[in-house]
Amino acid sequence: MASGAGGWFRRKVPRLSGTLHIRDVTGHELVVPLRGRASLLTAGGTGLRGHGEVWAVHTTAGSPTAETRLMIVYGRGDVEGERMSGLCAAGETIELDGVRFTWRAPSLPSASTRVPQPRPPAGNVPRHLERPARRAGVDR
Repeated sequence: MASGAGGWFRRKVPRLSGTLHIRDVTGHELVVPLRGRASLLTAGGTGLRGHGEVWAVHTTAGSPTAETRLMIVYGRGDVEGERMSGLCAAGETIELDGVRFTWRAPSLPSASTRVPQPRPPAGNVPRHLERPARRAGVDR
């Protein structure tokens, strides 16, 4: 890989976040936390029969309203060519090979959510305790 390719990849492929809720054909539901740039769905890791991959993609690239979705590739068989794929937006559900995938993205704080402001120092604290003492030999 060329030295600049790693930076390109990090800019173009968004990080995964939130959780992927998976309901298999028997009705068993499991939750997979999403981290990093991609996630594998294997029988050993999830208990699902089959194999899959998940990564985030930007849709409507170059648009100021670009949206991030999950690209999910999954198949119950071991043959790569028999896998199905689909894009899943936050809060939506898609079905691939009889398995339902729902992406729950972390909620963003709404405009009405008040961010707490720092409180002023208490009036009964001696001034020498309000600010740490200056260390000898350290220039600021």
